[in-house]
Amino acid sequence: MQEAQEKTVEESKKTHLEEKKARWDMRSSKIKTTMFVLALFAEVGFIYALANMYGFIEEDVAQGDKIAVIDFNQPITQAYVNTVVKSLEKVKKDTEYLEVLFIMNSPGGSPTASEELSEYLKDYNKEKHITMYVQGIAASGGYYIASAIKPLIANKNALVGSIGVIMPHYNIGELAKTIGIEEDDLSAGEFKKPVSFFRKLTDKEKAYLKAQILTPTYNNFIASVASNREMNISDILPFTEGKIFIANDPSVKNMLVDEISILHRVKAKLEKKQSHEVSFVNILPSKKMGIFGEKVEFNFNLESKFLDNSLQAKL
Repeated sequence: MQEAQEKTVEESKKTHLEEKKARWDMRSSKIKTTMFVLALFAEVGFIYALANMYGFIEEDVAQGDKIAVIDFNQPITQAYVNTVVKSLEKVKKDTEYLEVLFIMNSPGGSPTASEELSEYLKDYNKEKHITMYVQGIAASGGYYIASAIKPLIANKNALVGSIGVIMPHYNIGELAKTIGIEEDDLSAGEFKKPVSFFRKLTDKEKAYLKAQILTPTYNNFIASVASNREMNISDILPFTEGKIFIANDPSVKNMLVDEISILHRVKAKLEKKQSHEVSFVNILPSKKMGIFGEKVEFNFNLESKFLDNSLQAKL
């Protein structure tokens, strides 16, 4: 009898422990599920924030009439120009966008990329209106592009001009000798390698580079600006010596710049045209930021890069 009672008590304890374990397992499962869901949401949120920061996700904007804003704030490269064109092509097809506000803030860059975007903007302006505003700087290639749209509006303290071409060259020959570096390559053709960082350029090489690259590029630059500004080349020549001008300099009035204003007033004028409220939407991907913020550099011209034995002048 006693054994039966002890067995019953033992079974009761065992059942109680099993029920307790089952409840704990269920509770543990719920906790794990909750933690998994929270972790999943956190991961999705992190990925979204990261994608948004790097410009892969467009921010939600108010529906209705919009004005696309291009904040052109980088040195001019073909990759950057391709990004701008891609964004503008989307705007062209979207009927919600009434027109484009192009804000220029570039110190210059690639001559070919500047030509590509300058001509593209002129064609684009025939289909969807562009307002050009120079906020801080439109120098060299930046002015090449800005000149494509009239009237050219600028902040009175903005820098404009720097119409010229440069191909920097550095001679590190003495340093190379000191640390034991020697150039030893092969080429066929007298001018296949007209530039070396290990020696000075000869007069013949300088004459060749100037005649074959710098002067033709410079002449194209002048001709394009004169055409964009609807001026004779003889009239624009005094402003094509590489000089930088403040936008409200009386000498550049109706030559390099048409109007002086500020961004707030430019936007207000665009809103007034529509007779109803509009949204200004920055359509370019966000600029990449470093851990310690954005690196800011102030250059009027960009250095040349010699890649795959090719030479490229910079505006």
